[in-house]
Amino acid sequence: MFWHAQWDKSINKINMATTDLDTENVIAVTEADIRDDQKQAMERAMEEYKQLCLKSFSVSRSGEVIQKQELPMPW
Repeated sequence: MFWHAQWDKSINKINMATTDLDTENVIAVTEADIRDDQKQAMERAMEEYKQLCLKSFSVSRSGEVIQKQELPMPW
């Protein structure tokens, strides 16, 4: 490595979008692993997404629930 490499941020960057990851080398996280504040943030995000999904439906005058549009993709 050249002498300027220690402060040149353009050298040796890893592009995570194009880097192949070995899926067997990833540690899965469960809900039991996360802190309470992280659980609360996740629950808020899930509730917001649920409310967004419910906007894809409506009720007809006869009381039938119909889906007006595709469900939105999560962020």
